[in-house]
Amino acid sequence: MNKKKIILGLLGGIASILIVALLAQQVTGQIGTNNSTAQTEENASSDEVSVISTSTDLKITEDESETYTNYDAKIDLSNLSAEGNGVSISDKTINITKAGVYYFSGTASDANVVVEATKDDEVVLVLNNASITSLNTAAISVMKAKLVTISLPNGTTSTIVDAATYTNLNEDEEPDSAIFSKADLKITGSGTLKVTANYKDGIASKDTLKIIDSTIIINSADDGIRGKDSVELKNANVTVNAKGDGIKSTNDSDESLGYVLIKGGKINVNAEADGIQAEQVINITDGEITIKTTGEVDNTHQEDFGRPGQNNAQVATSETDSSSSKGLKSGKEITINGGTISITSTDDTIHSNYYVIINDGKILLSSGDDGIHADTNVIINGGTVDITKSYEGVEANYIEFNGGNISITASDDGVNVSGGNDSSGMGYGRDNFSNVNDGNRKLVINGGTIYVNADGDGLDSNGSMEINGGDVTVSGTTSNGNGALDYDSTFNMNGGTLIVYGATGMWQNPSNSSKQYSICFSISGKSGDEIVLKDSSGSTIADVKTTKTYGAVTFSNSSLKQGETYTLYVNGTASGSQELTSIVTSNLTTGGMNGGMNGGMNRGGMNGGQMDGGDNSNSNGQSNNNQGGQGDMRSSDQSGQKNVNSNTNSKGQINGNKGGQNKQNK
Repeated sequence: MNKKKIILGLLGGIASILIVALLAQQVTGQIGTNNSTAQTEENASSDEVSVISTSTDLKITEDESETYTNYDAKIDLSNLSAEGNGVSISDKTINITKAGVYYFSGTASDANVVVEATKDDEVVLVLNNASITSLNTAAISVMKAKLVTISLPNGTTSTIVDAATYTNLNEDEEPDSAIFSKADLKITGSGTLKVTANYKDGIASKDTLKIIDSTIIINSADDGIRGKDSVELKNANVTVNAKGDGIKSTNDSDESLGYVLIKGGKINVNAEADGIQAEQVINITDGEITIKTTGEVDNTHQEDFGRPGQNNAQVATSETDSSSSKGLKSGKEITINGGTISITSTDDTIHSNYYVIINDGKILLSSGDDGIHADTNVIINGGTVDITKSYEGVEANYIEFNGGNISITASDDGVNVSGGNDSSGMGYGRDNFSNVNDGNRKLVINGGTIYVNADGDGLDSNGSMEINGGDVTVSGTTSNGNGALDYDSTFNMNGGTLIVYGATGMWQNPSNSSKQYSICFSISGKSGDEIVLKDSSGSTIADVKTTKTYGAVTFSNSSLKQGETYTLYVNGTASGSQELTSIVTSNLTTGGMNGGMNGGMNRGGMNGGQMDGGDNSNSNGQSNNNQGGQGDMRSSDQSGQKNVNSNTNSKGQINGNKGGQNKQNK
């Protein structure tokens, strides 16, 4: 989010804390174990975040396609005739009343199939180039059975078309899809099934829905594929064009259900609402997945920050969300273990109300809102993640990068830890971040190659940051109202490499509590410049090619040594030298407001945010002229010490400072 801070009203904040605490307790109590990590409230502090395993232990059952050659009955759709047991035809309705294998062939221009067996019966419908069109209801309705399997023999193409208006709805307004089932439904075989849903949904089950090996093509007036308890796709070739959601699982009452699992195959979803949605978990193991959502959503991100002198509690957001058109959306967790995923959406491309965990895969995202959003945790352990367009690239209460190749382009913040209100929830209105243990808000980078190109803040944390490993490059903002680095408490640069450049108006460097040296140069330049840092022997320590104008550049890596003199070269010309005298050395003396313009302009000048000590080598490169009171909510001393002439609470809010505009979240 921008430097502007959003404050929720006191009552709303308390309500959010209580709700999120209850939900978090449910999730951590029910979700099983895997190799992924996520932050918990317990045992977490502002300096160290405890992590636990959270990925639900859900596995696609190893069902295989079956070939059926023995039939209990054969149905000729062209003549509406049947031979065998367990089937009868009455008034253009084909009734299946017992367990068995039923073979369908031919074309029916006005007929429908109803399965009304017993709760223990398993029924198989073999569609061999069968075409069923219904003019007044669903084409296939399963009203009672234990399991119904639709078998699609190799080399066949069958067609299902329902009516635009149903005349036989029960008290639950069922059936409501071209293929409807109140029992477990499985579609197998390497044949093709084309479904045109004129009424509402394409294929729907009120229990589990599995598609194995088959090719399914759906055009639906509402949702494409819906399984209440689960949707499991294994090596399936599925194309969905939906005016509602593409693929969804809707069970929100049982935390062991309500999931979507994808293992291999090709999934192509074009939806006006959400692409793939699960109330609980989305788990992708492998496959080639393409999602495009086109729904209109309100992503204006308008914020009202009040007037100078206003108290924070009076500031609210006007951001609203009238619809949901996300790529992947889950109420609890999204785990990606592999596959190739390409998502273009008008809303968030990947969104979870709790966790997003990426272990592997090749992921390409273009978003009208956030690239990856989780209300609590985003953990990226590996894979390739390329966010080519976003408002904010990666956003969560806690973000951890452990590996992978990550590229982020954002019109606002590239990586944002807890930016306050967000319009993305599960589509039921504005979503607020968890306020539980605000001190746990943290960005942690342990590994990976990370490139951020942001028009707002590059790496932004409403808490702390630390880099322990990896290769991080930030092409920061050209606006003095944002910063390439932006954090509230501390930024410990402990390992890895860091190159940061951008405008200096809100410039921040790593904290003096870092374990690895950093050096900052005040230098103006343009896009396309080749910047090289060399030591006194002429050896190259770091280099970068800029993509925009800049006013400063900061380097940090393990090669930097105290007492060494370093020279900066721009396009081959020496542009300044510095001796590395402290953990953070800088010659930037005119760089902004120490990371924020909080606290306003009181008599006597600007003070609140600057570091005690008085030398020019502090982490912001600012001289220490304490003359009044700019009350900055962030720690101006980057080691976490504040020098603010007013009362501050644990969140860094300034209470009762009459001299300025106070803000909380970025």
